Amino acid sequence: MKTRPHRRLSRGFTLVELLVVISIIIVLAAMSFGVIGTVTKRQKTVETQATITALSQAMDAFYSDYNRMPSVGSSGDEMTTEGQAGADLITILLGKEESSSEMQNPKQISYLNTKVGKTKAKGGLIYSNGNKVQGLYDAWGEPLRIKFDDDFDDEISDPVTQGKIVRQKRFVVWSWGPDKKFGDNDEVKSW
Repeated sequence: MKTRPHRRLSRGFTLVELLVVISIIIVLAAMSFGVIGTVTKRQKTVETQATITALSQAMDAFYSDYNRMPSVGSSGDEMTTEGQAGADLITILLGKEESSSEMQNPKQISYLNTKVGKTKAKGGLIYSNGNKVQGLYDAWGEPLRIKFDDDFDDEISDPVTQGKIVRQKRFVVWSWGPDKKFGDNDEVKSW
């Protein structure tokens, strides 16, 4: 009598095969999270650089037209783009000052062209109470920082790198970057 070899019919995956496939999927997913984080950080850095460039160009254009920087009552040579002084600066650069004999941008030229954001946390130009400027923020939700050459010697001490001088600038604009801290080389700068 002949016996036939007993063949096992395969109707699915074994437990080992399923575990191997799940492990591969988990490893690929973990690798993609790192890539997504890097891409997001880069995108926010580019967005912040665009905002800094727009503000710098607006301030340069204002200076070209009026031969002075806007006066917003900030104390010292540094300020941010939020709070009363920051909102006043942005309002002047947008050409949205209330009409008066003390207007700093009497031509009402809109020098600043930047993204309008919905929330401070996502960055951009933020309005509150309808059409009132709240501030201008980087992609991480922090106000931009500005330092002026208040003694008009074409030199500004570098606010990011101690001991260095930025030359041939009336002002510099920067953001602390993704970690929102000073001095770790992830700052986004106008110089």
